[in-house]
Amino acid sequence: MKHLFTIDETGSPGNISESITLKNDRKTYVAVFIKSDIRENIISDINSIISKYSSSENPINELHFTDLLNRRKEYKALDTETVISIIKDVTDCFNKYSLPFFLQTVTPRTLKENGLVNKKNKSLDEIALDFLFQRIKKFIEENNLKDNFEIIIDQGLNKPGHKTEIPTLKELSKDNFMLFQSSSENPLIQVADFFAFTMNRNQMMLIKEDRTDFDILLLTLLNSVLNGNETSGSKPLLIKEKEFSKDNYDKNQIEIFKEKGIYDYWKKVNK
Repeated sequence: MKHLFTIDETGSPGNISESITLKNDRKTYVAVFIKSDIRENIISDINSIISKYSSSENPINELHFTDLLNRRKEYKALDTETVISIIKDVTDCFNKYSLPFFLQTVTPRTLKENGLVNKKNKSLDEIALDFLFQRIKKFIEENNLKDNFEIIIDQGLNKPGHKTEIPTLKELSKDNFMLFQSSSENPLIQVADFFAFTMNRNQMMLIKEDRTDFDILLLTLLNSVLNGNETSGSKPLLIKEKEFSKDNYDKNQIEIFKEKGIYDYWKKVNK
């Protein structure tokens, strides 16, 4: 069995909340690296958590965290305490394994904001995945994983079973493709789903006005995952205080733009 990168994406469809630096037309892709010797252990743990909260009256087949938080579909009968309990069990589970993760958030303006040109007219998803695979490539090279990894991605862009080549990784794998799968077919997709959900909720709540006690509790749980595992990408802000505002978030991001030397490009695009 090979090491695994499992990938999922998230965005903010229908969400009108945004800030100067965090727009609601963004798309975030997250990859999580799972060592070969813990793949089956994580599957077993996921199944145990599902069994713990599932019942004949209210069966739960998979963990879909946006639906869980909003208590939709199979989670609609759950109370707030149970929702938090499930999320805590999942965070405790994943934190014990030390799972490196890779983040990439893009908008339709990302290339221009970085002084780049979309010469091949790539879609937003293609641009995000290109950047993500650059991060993954560096990790593979640094950890001597050539020909000893595989990549699965949630079925959102293609039907389960479809394979797409990855030009960025062509020299690092004989089987140079990502395989689209459903979370029902491969439970490890649920790991990527959780990290993508975690990143999205963290972003959304950092710019939310009038953060509630529930928000702070949820942020604390989710931050334990973002803070407790190695990351490659934009380092998430890990804020617990109610006083942290949308303006605070933007000021922090602008300082990062300046440090990276892209502020002038960003400012020109976002006049």
